[in-house]
Amino acid sequence: MASLSRRAVLVAAIAGLPGAFRSDAPAPPPGRHALVVTAYEYTFIAPDSAASGMVTIRLVNRGKEAHQVTFARLDDSSSLPRVMRSLVRNADHTGGIRWAGGVERALPGASSETSVLLKPGRYVMVCAYGAEDGHAHMSRGMIRGLVVSSGAPSTNLVLPVAPVTIRLTDYRISISGELRAGRQLLRVENVGRHLHQLSFSRLVGNTTMEQLDKWDGKSKPSPIEGIGGGAAPMDAGQVSVISIALRPGRYVLDCGLSDTTGAKPHYMLGMEREITVK
Repeated sequence: MASLSRRAVLVAAIAGLPGAFRSDAPAPPPGRHALVVTAYEYTFIAPDSAASGMVTIRLVNRGKEAHQVTFARLDDSSSLPRVMRSLVRNADHTGGIRWAGGVERALPGASSETSVLLKPGRYVMVCAYGAEDGHAHMSRGMIRGLVVSSGAPSTNLVLPVAPVTIRLTDYRISISGELRAGRQLLRVENVGRHLHQLSFSRLVGNTTMEQLDKWDGKSKPSPIEGIGGGAAPMDAGQVSVISIALRPGRYVLDCGLSDTTGAKPHYMLGMEREITVK
């Protein structure tokens, strides 16, 4: 997996502080297959297997920090123990997997949802967030395997319909329509060549994008407020439909990944966009 930028890690940490916008995701409609993952510090509680097809992933956060869950499908020749060891040691250099997306952020005491298409195969689920000491949550235990079995012939292979599509390219974020206040579904497509994710943060007060880009990540008060929801890292060609609740105000959408350790994060290359929600 590409590295998370320091700003992305800090936004995840900020999301665990009082004042962050918490709004639970609704329960999946009857008939929709749901995979419930419960996060603690630092572990996942989840089924060992799931049926393939369209799956709504519900991340329930029972911890005191913000968490994500993203799914990677292993190649037929990859060993689950090897991949798990490699991810913990150096995620940037782990091969033999393809990132399928997931839930970008669930706030403490709340839950978030994302719908994805999971093909049959072996998967590993991780939380790639990091702490100030530099250790990723996955290295502390937030990593586990999942077997996705072939579904019945009637398996639903269509994602929920969303009124707005957000496309992630190298390196730009495009939006097909206006986002509104309240809970809504958004279709997120990675149409670039690199791994991307999508985070939402609410701009505080009259903070400008220029001020945000100059923020050192430490000065108080913070210019942004983390919110629940978003699209977890997904490889080129992958699609997620996320459920997110927005209040009226100004938001920044960005990708906090970088292509390699030490490289510029994608938001510094153009994957950063301000929107106003009315």
